[in-house]
Amino acid sequence: MPLNTPEPPGRIRDETRSHLGQIARASGEGPKLLGEIAPDDVEVSTPHRVFALLVRDIEAGGGLETAQPVGWRFLLESGGNVLAGAEISETPERTFPPTFYRGSSVGATATAVKAARALPQLQLAKFDLRLLRIPELYQMALWLHAPKTDLLIPLAPSPIGREGQVTPPPVFFRELTARAQDYRARQPPVRESA
Repeated sequence: MPLNTPEPPGRIRDETRSHLGQIARASGEGPKLLGEIAPDDVEVSTPHRVFALLVRDIEAGGGLETAQPVGWRFLLESGGNVLAGAEISETPERTFPPTFYRGSSVGATATAVKAARALPQLQLAKFDLRLLRIPELYQMALWLHAPKTDLLIPLAPSPIGREGQVTPPPVFFRELTARAQDYRARQPPVRESA
C-alpha cells in the first residue's frame, strides 16, 4: 500500500501556496528560499501532521498516545527536487500563517520519506505519515501510524542516533528516556514560593 499523506483541513495547502508567492515576491526572500525557481513552479507536497511530546510526558511513561497535534508541514518541491519546507502551527483557537525554512531538517525529512515509501511494512498496513517533535530534546522523527502499529524514523541530528533507521516505539522511548533524564538533571531547581 502507498504511504498515506492525509490532506490538511480547509484551505491550508492553498493558503500555504498563496503565502509562499506573496513572501517570495514582496520581501525578496524568494532567491534565499527557492533559488531561481519561480513560486508558481513550486509544488506544496507531502503534507504531514505535526505532533509534539514534552519531556514530562516521557518521564511519566507516556508514548505516542500522549503526543498532541500542533500543526502541519509540507515539502516544497520543483522538478523532483526538494527546495524547502513549510510549517503551519495550530492551537485549538486558531491557525497561524505558514513559516518557510531551509536547512538540514528539510533534507533529512525528504530522505526519510523516500526511505519510508520503500519499507516492506507498507505492504502489510496502511500507514499515515506524521512528524513527531520533542522540542526540549531537539528530536524529530517521522511517525508512520497505522491502526495497530507505529514505526518511527529519527531525523538527523538525533540525540539517540538511529538517524534514518526504522525504530519501534518501545526502543525509541527507552533510549529517549535516558536523554530526558539528562535534560532534567541540567535544569535549575524550581524554587518553592514562600
